[in-house]
Amino acid sequence: MKIVIDRNIRGGESTFGRHGELVAMDGRLIRKADLMDADLLIVRTATRANAELLEGTPVRFVGTTSIGTDHLDTSWLQRAGIEWANAPGCNADSTAQYTLAMIWLACQRLGRDLREQRVGIIGRGNVGSRLQKLLTALDVTVVANDPPLADDGVTGLVEQSEALACDIVSLHVPLSVSGSYPTLGMIGKQQLAQMPSGGLLVNAARGDVVDAKALLAGLRNESAHAALDCWPGEPRLDPGLLQAAVVATPHVAGYSDDGRRNGTRIVYQAFCAWAGLAPVGQVPDGQRLALVTKHADSALTEALGATCFVARHDAALRSLGHLSPEEIASGFDALRKDYPYRRDFHGWSVTCESAPAAQALSALGFIIDSSKR
Repeated sequence: MKIVIDRNIRGGESTFGRHGELVAMDGRLIRKADLMDADLLIVRTATRANAELLEGTPVRFVGTTSIGTDHLDTSWLQRAGIEWANAPGCNADSTAQYTLAMIWLACQRLGRDLREQRVGIIGRGNVGSRLQKLLTALDVTVVANDPPLADDGVTGLVEQSEALACDIVSLHVPLSVSGSYPTLGMIGKQQLAQMPSGGLLVNAARGDVVDAKALLAGLRNESAHAALDCWPGEPRLDPGLLQAAVVATPHVAGYSDDGRRNGTRIVYQAFCAWAGLAPVGQVPDGQRLALVTKHADSALTEALGATCFVARHDAALRSLGHLSPEEIASGFDALRKDYPYRRDFHGWSVTCESAPAAQALSALGFIIDSSKR
């Protein structure tokens, strides 16, 4: 069995590699010629799995170790008799935590106290619900909008207009072009106009759920601010949008080691179930990391900075702004490919001398090392 896999996928050798020949490639460079003798294709969001790539190949299973599936032509895959699987919820914790760090940094740069802001979450699924819990743990007022969940009878949700009226609006929806609630371009001029003047739009969902022209116009006249991890048309970013965003990162919110390993676990289990095989491989947990916070009044800033390092990648992405569109695209992909090791909050052991600060960090999921207090 030959298995072509994105080289950025964690744990591939100890799982899929136990069942055949593993060929690791740059996900964005996988072509049909690479699949002419392959049985499995295991990817992330950089690879578009569709008829153009797969028709005429022997591939019979496609797995994406990501939550989203907008890069898979699932209708065509089903018609072609190709089994597919994704990893719903695999990196929900890491994405929610990173979004919190983005919001925290944006508020600092805008001179605002997050605890005094009202946050509207659009999309209360795996990621949005976790972000809501994190913000609530910090005593931030949060409302959430999710029409599909409302249709299913879920209570405690608000209309989109109420979410848009908040100081901060955070997007956590899938990218869809059909159905009852399509999300392509769902945030445009009309929706931005419903936000308060100077409101902050946060996007860690999919870039194209936002109308790029409308957002750039709002940022330039300072009627709105934006913290963006996902970009319209990525990896070809609009330099103007990059420059105008208050926080800018290269679509890495879900790139924690834990999220990646969880994605591999889920897709590997789906493959084994489809193939009728007993799982023989395992994805080991990552290395636990340690942090000592030095100041009680800045413990949360220190913890979020150390665990998510948003400011570092914000600077790295902005450094590409003077380059050509092709060079920006290449640099964007390189930042994702070479993303450093990162653990979710539960993978950190934190020493914090302040009891209130330790309590706040514990509520977010950090492990507090009480032996050193």
